[in-house]
Amino acid sequence: MVEMFSLDPKTAELLRDYCGDWLGELRKLSVPAQRLGTVDGFGTLGSAQALRDKFAQKAVGGHDALVDVLASHIAVVEAMQAQFQACIDNAFDQESSNVSTLRSIDQPN
Repeated sequence: MVEMFSLDPKTAELLRDYCGDWLGELRKLSVPAQRLGTVDGFGTLGSAQALRDKFAQKAVGGHDALVDVLASHIAVVEAMQAQFQACIDNAFDQESSNVSTLRSIDQPN
């Protein structure tokens, strides 16, 4: 038995719109995250400089840096938004096809 996944077009529209809202939030977070790559105020001691560099790498350039994680999340949400839009488009196309088919059926006189 083949199971099919279907998504109500109205629900897909809501999810697509929520993705747009979430993208806006993630992009807003990306701007200050970039600035975190330049931190100061730790002092001149060697340990303070090491701590500064450690925090800067957590934000930009290091392994699993914040800006990279945000960019990854943005890419995923953009893909989700595109998929929801495809569901909406497919539902619209199917509805148009159904209407055309019904219109082409011969009406009895």
